[in-house]
Amino acid sequence: MNRKNSTSKTMTCIVAITLLAGTLAACSGSESASGGANEGKKDSPVTLKIELFDRGNTPPGAPPLTESYFVKYMQEKFGDPNNIKLEFVTVPRTEEVPKLNVLMSANEAPDLIFTYSDPAVQNWVKQGGITELSELLNQHGPNLKKYLGNDLLAYGNFSGKQYTIPAKRIILASQTPIIRKDWLDKLGMQAPKTTEEFYAVLKAFKEKDPGGTGGKVIPYGIKYNNNIDPLVRSFWKKMTEEEYNSLPDLMKPGNKDAYQFMNKLYNEGLMSPDFALDKDGKKFQADLVNGQVGFAVTNTNEPVYFAYYSTLQKNVPAATLLPVDPFTNFEGKHVKSIYHQLSAHLLIPKSSKRAVEVIKFLNWMADYKVIFDLQNGTEGVTYKMGDDGIPVFLDTDEAKRVMYNYLDYSMLINGKDMGDPEKTLKANAADPKYKDFTMNSIKVGEQDGQLQPRFDRPIEAQIKYNQTLADKAIEILVKTVTAKPADFDKLYDDMVAEYMKSGGKEVMDEQKKVFQEMKKK
Repeated sequence: MNRKNSTSKTMTCIVAITLLAGTLAACSGSESASGGANEGKKDSPVTLKIELFDRGNTPPGAPPLTESYFVKYMQEKFGDPNNIKLEFVTVPRTEEVPKLNVLMSANEAPDLIFTYSDPAVQNWVKQGGITELSELLNQHGPNLKKYLGNDLLAYGNFSGKQYTIPAKRIILASQTPIIRKDWLDKLGMQAPKTTEEFYAVLKAFKEKDPGGTGGKVIPYGIKYNNNIDPLVRSFWKKMTEEEYNSLPDLMKPGNKDAYQFMNKLYNEGLMSPDFALDKDGKKFQADLVNGQVGFAVTNTNEPVYFAYYSTLQKNVPAATLLPVDPFTNFEGKHVKSIYHQLSAHLLIPKSSKRAVEVIKFLNWMADYKVIFDLQNGTEGVTYKMGDDGIPVFLDTDEAKRVMYNYLDYSMLINGKDMGDPEKTLKANAADPKYKDFTMNSIKVGEQDGQLQPRFDRPIEAQIKYNQTLADKAIEILVKTVTAKPADFDKLYDDMVAEYMKSGGKEVMDEQKKVFQEMKKK
Protein backbone atom coordinates (compact mmCIF):
# COMPACT_ATOMS: atom_id res chain seq x y z
CA MET A 1 0.00 0.00 0.00
CA ASN A 2 1.27 3.52 -0.84
CA ARG A 3 0.67 5.69 2.22
CA LYS A 4 1.17 8.92 0.25
CA ASN A 5 -1.97 8.17 -1.77
CA SER A 6 -4.18 7.09 1.14
CA THR A 7 -5.33 10.42 2.57
CA SER A 8 -8.89 9.94 1.32
CA LYS A 9 -9.39 6.59 3.03
CA THR A 10 -11.94 6.44 5.80
CA MET A 11 -11.09 5.67 9.40
CA THR A 12 -12.83 2.33 9.09
CA CYS A 13 -10.57 1.30 6.20
CA ILE A 14 -7.51 2.45 8.09
CA VAL A 15 -8.41 0.34 11.09
CA ALA A 16 -9.18 -2.68 8.93
CA ILE A 17 -5.96 -2.42 6.97
CA THR A 18 -3.93 -1.89 10.12
CA LEU A 19 -5.37 -5.05 11.63
CA LEU A 20 -4.68 -6.96 8.42
CA ALA A 21 -1.10 -5.72 8.30
CA GLY A 22 -0.59 -6.84 11.88
CA THR A 23 -1.92 -10.28 11.06
CA LEU A 24 0.42 -10.64 8.08
CA ALA A 25 3.41 -9.52 10.13
CA ALA A 26 2.60 -12.06 12.80
CA CYS A 27 2.37 -14.83 10.21
CA SER A 28 5.72 -14.05 8.61
CA GLY A 29 7.81 -14.97 11.62
CA SER A 30 10.98 -13.54 10.06
CA GLU A 31 12.48 -10.51 8.35
CA SER A 32 10.76 -9.85 5.05
CA ALA A 33 12.35 -8.57 1.87
CA SER A 34 9.14 -8.50 -0.13
CA GLY A 35 8.12 -4.95 0.75
CA GLY A 36 4.51 -3.83 1.17
CA ALA A 37 3.32 -6.51 3.60
CA ASN A 38 4.68 -4.64 6.61
CA GLU A 39 3.99 -1.18 5.23
CA GLY A 40 2.49 0.00 8.50
CA LYS A 41 5.68 -0.72 10.40
CA LYS A 42 8.71 -1.82 8.42
CA ASP A 43 11.45 -3.94 9.93
CA SER A 44 14.99 -2.65 9.72
CA PRO A 45 16.40 -3.22 6.22
CA VAL A 46 18.20 -6.49 5.67
CA THR A 47 21.66 -6.30 4.09
CA LEU A 48 22.41 -8.12 0.87
CA LYS A 49 26.14 -8.44 0.12
CA ILE A 50 27.15 -8.74 -3.53
CA GLU A 51 30.57 -9.43 -5.02
CA LEU A 52 31.97 -6.90 -7.49
CA PHE A 53 35.19 -7.13 -9.50
CA ASP A 54 37.84 -4.49 -8.85
CA ARG A 55 39.77 -4.23 -12.10
CA GLY A 56 42.07 -1.47 -10.87
CA ASN A 57 41.02 0.99 -13.57
CA THR A 58 38.85 3.58 -11.81
CA PRO A 59 39.14 6.86 -13.76
CA PRO A 60 40.36 10.01 -11.97
CA GLY A 61 37.44 11.82 -10.37
CA ALA A 62 35.12 8.83 -10.48
CA PRO A 63 33.47 7.59 -7.28
CA PRO A 64 34.58 4.27 -5.78
CA LEU A 65 33.11 1.15 -7.38
CA THR A 66 30.90 0.62 -4.34
CA GLU A 67 29.38 4.12 -4.62
CA SER A 68 28.90 4.33 -8.37
CA TYR A 69 25.87 5.51 -10.30
CA PHE A 70 24.86 1.88 -10.86
CA VAL A 71 25.04 1.03 -7.16
CA LYS A 72 22.73 3.96 -6.43
CA TYR A 73 20.40 2.95 -9.26
CA MET A 74 20.07 -0.60 -7.94
CA GLN A 75 19.52 0.63 -4.41
CA GLU A 76 16.78 3.03 -5.51
CA LYS A 77 15.01 0.72 -7.96
CA PHE A 78 15.36 -2.61 -6.12
CA GLY A 79 16.80 -2.16 -2.65
CA ASP A 80 14.57 0.59 -1.26
CA PRO A 81 11.22 -0.85 -2.46
CA ASN A 82 12.15 -4.22 -0.99
CA ASN A 83 13.59 -2.96 2.31
CA ILE A 84 17.05 -4.23 1.39
CA LYS A 85 20.37 -2.46 1.78
CA LEU A 86 22.70 -3.45 -1.02
CA GLU A 87 26.34 -3.71 0.00
CA PHE A 88 28.94 -4.39 -2.68
CA VAL A 89 32.13 -6.22 -1.72
CA THR A 90 35.06 -5.77 -4.10
CA VAL A 91 37.36 -8.64 -5.09
CA PRO A 92 40.46 -8.00 -7.24
CA ARG A 93 39.76 -9.49 -10.68
CA THR A 94 43.26 -10.94 -10.95
CA GLU A 95 42.94 -12.67 -7.56
CA GLU A 96 39.32 -13.72 -7.91
CA VAL A 97 39.52 -17.44 -7.07
CA PRO A 98 42.12 -17.31 -4.24
CA LYS A 99 40.22 -14.47 -2.52
CA LEU A 100 36.89 -16.25 -2.85
CA ASN A 101 38.41 -19.49 -1.56
CA VAL A 102 39.54 -17.70 1.58
CA LEU A 103 36.14 -16.06 2.08
CA MET A 104 34.28 -19.31 1.44
CA SER A 105 36.45 -21.25 3.87
CA ALA A 106 35.80 -18.66 6.58
CA ASN A 107 32.05 -18.51 5.83
CA GLU A 108 32.49 -14.80 5.12
CA ALA A 109 31.74 -14.72 1.41
CA PRO A 110 29.13 -12.24 0.11
CA ASP A 111 25.59 -13.50 -0.38
CA LEU A 112 26.02 -13.40 -4.15
CA ILE A 113 29.36 -14.31 -5.66
CA PHE A 114 30.45 -15.10 -9.19
CA THR A 115 33.43 -16.67 -10.88
CA TYR A 116 34.62 -17.75 -14.31
CA SER A 117 36.41 -20.79 -12.87
CA ASP A 118 34.68 -24.14 -13.43
CA PRO A 119 37.11 -25.99 -11.13
CA ALA A 120 36.42 -23.53 -8.31
CA VAL A 121 32.67 -24.06 -8.67
CA GLN A 122 33.07 -27.83 -8.82
CA ASN A 123 35.18 -27.74 -5.69
CA TRP A 124 32.63 -25.68 -3.75
CA VAL A 125 29.82 -27.96 -4.88
CA LYS A 126 31.79 -31.03 -3.79
CA GLN A 127 32.47 -29.47 -0.39
CA GLY A 128 28.79 -28.70 0.12
CA GLY A 129 29.45 -24.97 0.23
CA ILE A 130 26.84 -23.89 -2.34
CA THR A 131 23.09 -23.37 -1.95
CA GLU A 132 20.92 -25.60 -4.16
CA LEU A 133 18.70 -23.30 -6.23
CA SER A 134 16.00 -25.32 -7.98
CA GLU A 135 13.12 -24.55 -5.61
CA LEU A 136 14.25 -20.96 -5.08
CA LEU A 137 14.21 -20.38 -8.84
CA ASN A 138 10.75 -21.93 -9.15
CA GLN A 139 9.35 -19.74 -6.37
CA HIS A 140 11.15 -16.44 -6.88
CA GLY A 141 12.82 -16.50 -10.29
CA PRO A 142 10.27 -16.87 -13.11
CA ASN A 143 11.69 -13.97 -15.14
CA LEU A 144 15.21 -15.18 -14.46
CA LYS A 145 14.47 -18.69 -15.75
CA LYS A 146 12.73 -17.32 -18.82
CA TYR A 147 15.56 -14.91 -19.63
CA LEU A 148 18.37 -17.47 -19.33
CA GLY A 149 16.55 -20.49 -20.78
CA ASN A 150 17.01 -24.19 -20.06
CA ASP A 151 20.08 -24.71 -22.29
CA LEU A 152 22.08 -22.06 -20.47
CA LEU A 153 20.81 -23.05 -17.03
CA ALA A 154 22.10 -26.56 -17.70
CA TYR A 155 25.66 -25.24 -17.35
CA GLY A 156 24.92 -24.71 -13.65
CA ASN A 157 23.42 -28.13 -13.09
CA PHE A 158 25.62 -30.65 -11.30
CA SER A 159 24.44 -34.22 -10.69
CA GLY A 160 20.86 -33.21 -11.40
CA LYS A 161 20.83 -30.21 -9.06
CA GLN A 162 20.94 -26.50 -9.91
CA TYR A 163 23.84 -25.00 -7.98
CA THR A 164 24.71 -21.96 -10.07
CA ILE A 165 23.01 -19.40 -12.26
CA PRO A 166 25.04 -19.22 -15.47
CA ALA A 167 25.37 -15.71 -16.82
CA LYS A 168 24.71 -15.22 -20.53
CA ARG A 169 27.58 -14.38 -22.86
CA ILE A 170 26.54 -12.20 -25.79
CA ILE A 171 29.73 -12.17 -27.86
CA LEU A 172 31.51 -15.53 -28.15
CA ALA A 173 34.74 -14.01 -29.45
CA SER A 174 37.24 -14.19 -26.61
CA GLN A 175 40.39 -12.46 -27.76
CA THR A 176 41.65 -10.49 -30.72
CA PRO A 177 45.20 -9.65 -31.83
CA ILE A 178 45.67 -5.92 -32.46
CA ILE A 179 48.53 -3.99 -34.05
CA ARG A 180 49.61 -0.37 -34.39
CA LYS A 181 48.54 0.37 -37.95
CA ASP A 182 50.22 3.78 -37.89
CA TRP A 183 53.53 2.01 -37.21
CA LEU A 184 52.96 -0.33 -40.15
CA ASP A 185 52.16 2.66 -42.37
CA LYS A 186 55.35 4.47 -41.36
CA LEU A 187 57.37 1.38 -42.25
CA GLY A 188 55.48 0.73 -45.47
CA MET A 189 54.51 -2.74 -44.23
CA GLN A 190 51.27 -4.69 -44.59
CA ALA A 191 49.41 -6.28 -41.70
CA PRO A 192 50.98 -9.72 -41.06
CA LYS A 193 48.94 -12.70 -42.25
CA THR A 194 51.30 -15.50 -41.24
CA THR A 195 53.49 -16.24 -38.23
CA GLU A 196 56.60 -15.59 -40.36
CA GLU A 197 55.29 -12.17 -41.39
CA PHE A 198 54.42 -11.48 -37.75
CA TYR A 199 58.03 -12.13 -36.72
CA ALA A 200 59.34 -9.83 -39.47
CA VAL A 201 57.03 -7.04 -38.30
CA LEU A 202 58.18 -7.39 -34.69
CA LYS A 203 61.81 -7.17 -35.82
CA ALA A 204 61.07 -4.00 -37.78
CA PHE A 205 59.27 -2.46 -34.81
CA LYS A 206 62.28 -3.19 -32.61
CA GLU A 207 64.97 -2.01 -35.01
CA LYS A 208 63.26 1.06 -36.48
CA ASP A 209 61.08 2.21 -33.54
CA PRO A 210 58.37 3.79 -35.73
CA GLY A 211 56.61 5.16 -32.65
CA GLY A 212 59.62 7.20 -31.63
CA THR A 213 59.65 5.77 -28.12
CA GLY A 214 63.32 6.49 -27.57
CA GLY A 215 64.25 2.85 -27.19
CA LYS A 216 61.25 1.94 -24.99
CA VAL A 217 59.45 0.12 -27.80
CA ILE A 218 57.79 -3.20 -26.89
CA PRO A 219 57.04 -5.00 -30.17
CA TYR A 220 54.80 -7.64 -28.52
CA GLY A 221 53.16 -6.66 -25.26
CA ILE A 222 52.06 -9.44 -22.90
CA LYS A 223 51.29 -9.76 -19.21
CA TYR A 224 51.95 -12.40 -16.55
CA ASN A 225 49.66 -15.23 -17.73
CA ASN A 226 47.70 -13.82 -20.63
CA ASN A 227 47.88 -12.62 -24.26
CA ILE A 228 49.40 -15.81 -25.67
CA ASP A 229 46.56 -18.19 -26.61
CA PRO A 230 46.26 -17.50 -30.38
CA LEU A 231 50.01 -17.73 -30.83
CA VAL A 232 50.39 -20.93 -28.79
CA ARG A 233 47.29 -22.59 -30.22
CA SER A 234 48.51 -21.98 -33.78
CA PHE A 235 51.55 -24.19 -33.08
CA TRP A 236 49.44 -27.17 -32.00
CA LYS A 237 49.64 -30.06 -34.44
CA LYS A 238 46.89 -32.38 -35.59
CA MET A 239 45.31 -34.36 -32.76
CA THR A 240 42.25 -36.50 -32.18
CA GLU A 241 39.13 -35.14 -30.49
CA GLU A 242 39.98 -37.23 -27.46
CA GLU A 243 43.50 -35.79 -27.27
CA TYR A 244 42.18 -32.25 -27.57
CA ASN A 245 39.75 -32.83 -24.72
CA SER A 246 42.04 -34.76 -22.39
CA LEU A 247 45.66 -33.64 -22.84
CA PRO A 248 46.87 -30.70 -20.73
CA ASP A 249 47.83 -27.78 -22.98
CA LEU A 250 51.46 -28.23 -22.00
CA MET A 251 51.33 -31.78 -23.40
CA LYS A 252 49.50 -31.00 -26.62
CA PRO A 253 51.68 -31.72 -29.66
CA GLY A 254 53.35 -28.50 -30.77
CA ASN A 255 52.97 -26.64 -27.47
CA LYS A 256 56.68 -26.92 -26.77
CA ASP A 257 57.43 -25.37 -30.18
CA ALA A 258 55.19 -22.43 -29.29
CA TYR A 259 57.00 -21.80 -26.01
CA GLN A 260 60.34 -22.07 -27.80
CA PHE A 261 59.17 -19.45 -30.31
CA MET A 262 58.22 -17.14 -27.44
CA ASN A 263 61.62 -17.82 -25.87
CA LYS A 264 63.18 -16.62 -29.12
CA LEU A 265 61.04 -13.47 -29.10
CA TYR A 266 61.92 -12.74 -25.49
CA ASN A 267 65.66 -13.21 -25.94
CA GLU A 268 65.64 -10.98 -29.01
CA GLY A 269 63.94 -8.19 -27.08
CA LEU A 270 60.68 -8.48 -29.00
CA MET A 271 58.43 -9.17 -26.01
CA SER A 272 57.56 -7.31 -22.80
CA PRO A 273 60.77 -7.58 -20.73
CA ASP A 274 59.01 -7.46 -17.35
CA PHE A 275 55.91 -9.56 -18.10
CA ALA A 276 56.82 -12.04 -15.35
CA LEU A 277 56.32 -9.32 -12.73
CA ASP A 278 53.13 -7.88 -14.22
CA LYS A 279 50.67 -10.00 -12.25
CA ASP A 280 47.81 -7.50 -12.33
CA GLY A 281 48.39 -6.37 -15.91
CA LYS A 282 48.80 -2.71 -14.98
CA LYS A 283 52.24 -2.45 -16.57
CA PHE A 284 50.87 -3.90 -19.79
CA GLN A 285 47.98 -1.41 -19.76
CA ALA A 286 50.32 1.51 -19.13
CA ASP A 287 52.72 0.46 -21.88
CA LEU A 288 49.83 0.08 -24.32
CA VAL A 289 48.07 3.40 -23.67
CA ASN A 290 51.38 5.27 -23.55
CA GLY A 291 52.15 4.16 -27.09
CA GLN A 292 55.04 1.78 -26.44
CA VAL A 293 53.38 -1.48 -27.57
CA GLY A 294 53.26 -2.42 -31.24
CA PHE A 295 51.25 -5.66 -31.04
CA ALA A 296 49.13 -7.30 -28.35
CA VAL A 297 46.29 -9.73 -27.81
CA THR A 298 43.43 -8.45 -25.66
CA ASN A 299 39.91 -9.53 -24.83
CA THR A 300 37.89 -8.76 -27.95
CA ASN A 301 36.02 -5.72 -26.61
CA GLU A 302 38.70 -4.64 -24.15
CA PRO A 303 40.35 -1.82 -26.16
CA VAL A 304 37.06 0.10 -26.32
CA TYR A 305 35.38 -1.15 -23.13
CA PHE A 306 38.38 -0.35 -20.96
CA ALA A 307 39.13 2.81 -22.99
CA TYR A 308 42.61 1.61 -24.02
CA TYR A 309 42.05 2.92 -27.51
CA SER A 310 40.68 6.35 -26.56
CA THR A 311 43.36 6.84 -23.89
CA LEU A 312 46.06 5.82 -26.36
CA GLN A 313 44.79 8.40 -28.85
CA LYS A 314 44.78 11.09 -26.17
CA ASN A 315 48.41 10.30 -25.44
CA VAL A 316 49.39 9.66 -29.06
CA PRO A 317 46.83 11.37 -31.33
CA ALA A 318 48.13 9.71 -34.51
CA ALA A 319 47.88 6.18 -33.09
CA THR A 320 45.52 3.72 -34.78
CA LEU A 321 44.84 0.12 -33.81
CA LEU A 322 43.96 -2.60 -36.30
CA PRO A 323 42.60 -6.10 -35.53
CA VAL A 324 44.81 -8.67 -37.27
CA ASP A 325 44.97 -12.45 -37.56
CA PRO A 326 48.64 -13.34 -38.09
CA PHE A 327 49.03 -16.79 -36.54
CA THR A 328 48.52 -19.77 -38.86
CA ASN A 329 48.37 -23.43 -37.87
CA PHE A 330 49.16 -26.62 -39.81
CA GLU A 331 45.90 -26.25 -41.75
CA GLY A 332 46.47 -22.60 -42.55
CA LYS A 333 43.71 -21.61 -40.11
CA HIS A 334 43.86 -18.72 -37.63
CA VAL A 335 42.73 -20.73 -34.61
CA LYS A 336 42.00 -19.16 -31.27
CA SER A 337 39.97 -19.94 -28.18
CA ILE A 338 36.35 -18.73 -28.09
CA TYR A 339 33.83 -18.70 -25.27
CA HIS A 340 30.97 -21.05 -24.53
CA GLN A 341 27.58 -19.33 -24.19
CA LEU A 342 28.20 -19.51 -20.44
CA SER A 343 29.91 -16.43 -19.04
CA ALA A 344 30.35 -16.53 -15.26
CA HIS A 345 28.76 -18.75 -12.63
CA LEU A 346 26.59 -16.80 -10.17
CA LEU A 347 26.09 -18.63 -6.91
CA ILE A 348 24.98 -18.33 -3.31
CA PRO A 349 27.26 -19.65 -0.55
CA LYS A 350 25.61 -22.11 1.83
CA SER A 351 26.52 -19.76 4.67
CA SER A 352 24.29 -17.00 3.27
CA LYS A 353 20.96 -16.26 4.94
CA ARG A 354 19.81 -14.15 2.00
CA ALA A 355 19.22 -16.73 -0.72
CA VAL A 356 15.66 -15.56 -1.33
CA GLU A 357 16.79 -11.96 -1.63
CA VAL A 358 19.54 -12.92 -4.07
CA ILE A 359 17.11 -14.68 -6.40
CA LYS A 360 14.66 -11.79 -6.18
CA PHE A 361 17.48 -9.38 -7.00
CA LEU A 362 18.52 -11.37 -10.08
CA ASN A 363 14.89 -11.89 -11.08
CA TRP A 364 14.44 -8.10 -10.98
CA MET A 365 17.57 -7.70 -13.09
CA ALA A 366 16.26 -10.15 -15.73
CA ASP A 367 14.08 -7.43 -17.23
CA TYR A 368 15.08 -5.64 -20.42
CA LYS A 369 14.25 -2.23 -18.95
CA VAL A 370 16.61 -2.87 -16.04
CA ILE A 371 19.20 -4.45 -18.34
CA PHE A 372 19.06 -1.43 -20.64
CA ASP A 373 19.53 1.03 -17.77
CA LEU A 374 22.41 -0.94 -16.23
CA GLN A 375 24.18 -1.15 -19.58
CA ASN A 376 23.66 2.40 -20.79
CA GLY A 377 23.19 4.76 -17.86
CA THR A 378 21.18 7.95 -18.30
CA GLU A 379 20.13 9.44 -21.63
CA GLY A 380 21.77 12.80 -22.18
CA VAL A 381 24.43 12.08 -19.55
CA THR A 382 26.06 8.86 -20.68
CA TYR A 383 24.39 8.15 -24.03
CA LYS A 384 22.19 9.51 -26.79
CA MET A 385 19.69 7.44 -28.71
CA GLY A 386 20.60 6.87 -32.34
CA ASP A 387 18.15 7.00 -35.20
CA ASP A 388 18.25 3.19 -35.38
CA GLY A 389 17.20 2.85 -31.75
CA ILE A 390 20.71 1.91 -30.61
CA PRO A 391 22.15 3.91 -27.68
CA VAL A 392 25.44 5.63 -28.45
CA PHE A 393 27.83 6.43 -25.60
CA LEU A 394 28.80 10.07 -25.19
CA ASP A 395 32.51 10.78 -25.46
CA THR A 396 32.71 12.94 -22.35
CA ASP A 397 34.72 12.72 -19.15
CA GLU A 398 31.48 12.65 -17.17
CA ALA A 399 30.19 9.68 -19.14
CA LYS A 400 33.48 7.83 -18.70
CA ARG A 401 33.41 8.40 -14.93
CA VAL A 402 29.99 6.73 -14.86
CA MET A 403 30.38 3.94 -17.40
CA TYR A 404 33.73 2.40 -16.51
CA ASN A 405 33.25 -1.32 -15.81
CA TYR A 406 29.50 -0.90 -16.35
CA LEU A 407 29.09 -4.51 -17.54
CA ASP A 408 30.19 -5.83 -14.14
CA TYR A 409 26.99 -4.46 -12.59
CA SER A 410 24.67 -6.19 -15.10
CA MET A 411 26.13 -9.46 -13.96
CA LEU A 412 23.56 -11.68 -15.65
CA ILE A 413 25.10 -10.82 -18.99
CA ASN A 414 28.55 -10.46 -20.48
CA GLY A 415 28.12 -8.02 -23.35
CA LYS A 416 25.30 -5.68 -24.29
CA ASP A 417 21.86 -7.20 -24.81
CA MET A 418 19.11 -5.31 -26.65
CA GLY A 419 16.62 -8.17 -26.71
CA ASP A 420 16.96 -8.45 -30.49
CA PRO A 421 19.87 -10.23 -32.26
CA GLU A 422 20.47 -7.55 -34.89
CA LYS A 423 20.22 -4.66 -32.44
CA THR A 424 22.39 -6.53 -29.96
CA LEU A 425 25.21 -6.90 -32.48
CA LYS A 426 25.02 -3.21 -33.36
CA ALA A 427 24.86 -2.21 -29.70
CA ASN A 428 28.12 -4.00 -28.97
CA ALA A 429 29.75 -1.67 -31.48
CA ALA A 430 27.73 1.39 -30.57
CA ASP A 431 30.59 3.83 -30.07
CA PRO A 432 30.58 5.57 -33.47
CA LYS A 433 34.24 6.52 -33.20
CA TYR A 434 35.30 2.88 -32.84
CA LYS A 435 32.37 1.07 -34.48
CA ASP A 436 34.37 -0.29 -37.42
CA PHE A 437 37.20 -1.33 -35.12
CA THR A 438 34.82 -3.16 -32.78
CA MET A 439 32.94 -4.98 -35.54
CA ASN A 440 36.23 -6.03 -37.12
CA SER A 441 37.56 -7.12 -33.74
CA ILE A 442 34.54 -9.36 -33.15
CA LYS A 443 34.87 -10.85 -36.63
CA VAL A 444 38.57 -11.61 -36.16
CA GLY A 445 37.99 -12.95 -32.64
CA GLU A 446 35.41 -15.45 -33.91
CA GLN A 447 37.40 -16.57 -36.97
CA ASP A 448 38.35 -20.29 -36.72
CA GLY A 449 37.36 -20.25 -33.04
CA GLN A 450 37.74 -23.37 -30.91
CA LEU A 451 35.74 -24.08 -27.76
CA GLN A 452 37.58 -25.12 -24.63
CA PRO A 453 36.91 -28.69 -23.42
CA ARG A 454 33.91 -29.08 -21.11
CA PHE A 455 32.66 -32.17 -19.31
CA ASP A 456 29.21 -33.18 -18.09
CA ARG A 457 30.41 -33.88 -14.56
CA PRO A 458 33.12 -32.51 -12.26
CA ILE A 459 36.66 -33.74 -12.82
CA GLU A 460 37.66 -34.76 -9.30
CA ALA A 461 41.40 -34.61 -9.99
CA GLN A 462 41.02 -31.12 -11.42
CA ILE A 463 39.25 -30.01 -8.25
CA LYS A 464 42.02 -31.52 -6.16
CA TYR A 465 44.99 -30.14 -8.08
CA ASN A 466 43.57 -27.05 -9.80
CA GLN A 467 45.46 -24.34 -7.92
CA THR A 468 48.69 -26.34 -7.79
CA LEU A 469 48.61 -26.97 -11.54
CA ALA A 470 47.57 -23.40 -12.38
CA ASP A 471 50.51 -22.03 -10.41
CA LYS A 472 52.84 -24.59 -11.97
CA ALA A 473 51.69 -23.71 -15.49
CA ILE A 474 52.47 -20.04 -14.93
CA GLU A 475 55.86 -20.95 -13.47
CA ILE A 476 56.61 -23.04 -16.56
CA LEU A 477 55.61 -20.20 -18.88
CA VAL A 478 57.74 -17.63 -17.08
CA LYS A 479 60.83 -19.78 -16.60
CA THR A 480 60.92 -21.36 -20.05
CA VAL A 481 60.18 -18.17 -21.97
CA THR A 482 62.82 -16.19 -20.08
CA ALA A 483 65.46 -18.98 -20.09
CA LYS A 484 68.62 -18.85 -22.15
CA PRO A 485 67.92 -20.50 -25.53
CA ALA A 486 70.50 -23.23 -24.87
CA ASP A 487 68.67 -24.20 -21.65
CA PHE A 488 65.16 -24.27 -23.08
CA ASP A 489 64.78 -27.89 -24.22
CA LYS A 490 65.78 -29.60 -21.00
CA LEU A 491 64.05 -27.03 -18.80
CA TYR A 492 60.72 -27.40 -20.62
CA ASP A 493 60.83 -31.20 -20.54
CA ASP A 494 61.83 -31.33 -16.87
CA MET A 495 59.20 -28.82 -15.75
CA VAL A 496 56.39 -30.46 -17.72
CA ALA A 497 57.38 -33.80 -16.18
CA GLU A 498 57.07 -32.17 -12.75
CA TYR A 499 53.68 -30.78 -13.76
CA MET A 500 52.43 -34.24 -14.69
CA LYS A 501 53.73 -35.71 -11.42
CA SER A 502 52.03 -32.90 -9.46
CA GLY A 503 48.56 -34.03 -10.54
CA GLY A 504 48.61 -33.35 -14.26
CA LYS A 505 48.57 -37.03 -15.18
CA GLU A 506 45.63 -37.73 -12.87
CA VAL A 507 43.66 -34.89 -14.45
CA MET A 508 44.55 -36.10 -17.94
CA ASP A 509 43.54 -39.70 -17.20
CA GLU A 510 40.21 -38.71 -15.63
CA GLN A 511 39.36 -36.29 -18.43
CA LYS A 512 40.07 -39.03 -20.96
CA LYS A 513 37.79 -41.44 -19.09
CA VAL A 514 34.95 -38.92 -18.76
CA PHE A 515 35.25 -37.89 -22.41
CA GLN A 516 34.97 -41.54 -23.51
CA GLU A 517 31.88 -41.94 -21.33
CA MET A 518 30.33 -38.81 -22.84
CA LYS A 519 30.91 -40.08 -26.38
CA LYS A 520 29.02 -43.28 -25.57
CA LYS A 521 25.89 -41.41 -24.48
